[in-house]
Amino acid sequence: MAVPTEPTELLHYIPQHRVLICKECQYAIQPSAIPRHLKEMHKIYRSHRQRYIDYTDQLDLAKPDHVILPEANEGPIPFLPIIDGLACGASGCHHLCATGKRMKMHCNAEHPGVPVVDLKGNPVQMQTFFRGNQLRYFVVHQPQTNSHPEQHAAVENKEPTPVTSPSCDLQELAAEDVRLLEHFQTSLSRELAFDAIMTPCWDTAESGVLARYSFLKHGILSCSALHLAFLNPSKRQRYRLMAAHHQNIALPDFRSAVKQPTVDNCVSLLAFTQLLIVHCFGASQDEDGDDDLLLAHGHNDPFPDWLQVLRSTCHIFKPIEGYVRTLPIAMIMAEDDHQGKISAKSYCDPRLDKLFNLVNPDASKQAGEPFEVHHSPLLSALTLLSSAFSRAHEAQARNNYSLCVALHVWPVRVPDAYLGLVKQRHPVALVLLAHYCILLLPLEGSWYMNGYRPDAGIGRRSISDVKSSLY
Repeated sequence: MAVPTEPTELLHYIPQHRVLICKECQYAIQPSAIPRHLKEMHKIYRSHRQRYIDYTDQLDLAKPDHVILPEANEGPIPFLPIIDGLACGASGCHHLCATGKRMKMHCNAEHPGVPVVDLKGNPVQMQTFFRGNQLRYFVVHQPQTNSHPEQHAAVENKEPTPVTSPSCDLQELAAEDVRLLEHFQTSLSRELAFDAIMTPCWDTAESGVLARYSFLKHGILSCSALHLAFLNPSKRQRYRLMAAHHQNIALPDFRSAVKQPTVDNCVSLLAFTQLLIVHCFGASQDEDGDDDLLLAHGHNDPFPDWLQVLRSTCHIFKPIEGYVRTLPIAMIMAEDDHQGKISAKSYCDPRLDKLFNLVNPDASKQAGEPFEVHHSPLLSALTLLSSAFSRAHEAQARNNYSLCVALHVWPVRVPDAYLGLVKQRHPVALVLLAHYCILLLPLEGSWYMNGYRPDAGIGRRSISDVKSSLY
């Protein structure tokens, strides 16, 4: 069997229980046994194993005796077998076992003198994270799909039924995922002003959008977990791990789907793009984080990955551009009608007056006359920045200014040549970028912009980062 290219293809992390499940073996691996398991069970040797070890080292894994079991009658844990078992009938006893023979042995040892008729085990469905000496059963509830009661029996020789993959159907989501989805629907989507964009995705009972597009489901769950990490400081680490887990599942599926946008999947792809931006900003807001979200520090890209993805959507959806423009999200993402020529006089914010003289000393002689947007990279970027200030002001007046608006009014639209100047740390290009950061300041009250550091929002930190690059 070929070695999986990504650790998540073989391993499934469940942050709420702090366990790592092997999808093929269908049981949880003890933290200390991970290297041995990879080597002996899957023949993953040193040359490939380090990638898996690096991945698992980042996870918060509990020893078997410290694992918190699911509450009674929660949904099945993905990738674990479901076993038909028995629960002890004695009052106050919660013992579970897999066979009638073992239940009889338990009753003789623990409940002597109690009539056997009162100790008859109750049929239950159950799972266990670990095997061997660490085996601990817990009861699960699997939704019934048939109209007649399921017949339960002792399972001396019965094979367990594997749960091979978590379903996208809302009724079959894990309990924790259901809570995350409900939090997004009832709270977070409104705070993000995503109602118009995401409404087609909500009515999953009829449309099945989340069932068809797993990347969108996990993108939603990831952002919801990040928001709950902000709202619940005592559970911050737990929710942040959950967010990372769902994002790691979503990204490969998104990259695959975005290669072939269609009328059917474009709404979900566009929605995930917006969620990706929120995740990038929100995930960077750690107490000790020093991420710069507007200036990439690598040698290849002038802007970070999230902005490259956002800019690329302008080209990805060209084949279905006519349909995309009919969607509610197009009101945010579409280019305005003044793309070709923009009047400096009608769009110029007072804070940008001196910049026009800096970029084009002859601009004052042309006041009121239209500029060619592509006259030069710097002038093009500045003219678009002037338009961005105007559009941001209008959006604030309508009380619908959001991160999506702030990012689409300028960073998405500036020419590649300007980004090249930013990459070279051209001083005038950086001055324009610093002025753009002014448009982020009104958003610093948002959790994903301020995070856990209310004294240092992204707008102010980005301005500081640009200043550091200038000097």
